[in-house]
Amino acid sequence: MTQKTKRERSENLNDDRIEQIADILDGWSGKLTWNDLILEIKLHLKDTYVRQTLAKHTRIKSAYDSAKKRDSDDSNIKSTDSPEIKVLKQQIERLEAQNERLKKENQDLLSQFARWAYNTYAKGVTKEELDKPLPKVDRR
Repeated sequence: MTQKTKRERSENLNDDRIEQIADILDGWSGKLTWNDLILEIKLHLKDTYVRQTLAKHTRIKSAYDSAKKRDSDDSNIKSTDSPEIKVLKQQIERLEAQNERLKKENQDLLSQFARWAYNTYAKGVTKEELDKPLPKVDRR
């Protein structure tokens, strides 16, 4: 009887892992597909995730969409710059992409905060109740 090898489960997508994947997408140049991203994640992070898992995280989906948009915007540009200039341009593009992604994430968080503020006000929660410090954790 042949034993099937059990597939190792990848690390859960926590904030650090999501940030690493977003950084991969920020630096992406050229054609992008979910399969390409999955292979790049496996190469850099040594974990495999499926498209559905990646796409359900807003930050990853937003970074993916931005990278796709950049690719379509840059598809008509051909450059004959020196290798050093190309590297510098790639660094600038990566930083600009990261900046745009972070601006969008910040705007999304501000919108979420406004919703939460309205909903807490509608439920009668006071500012004093919201500003109350967290209870101390007893770690005995």
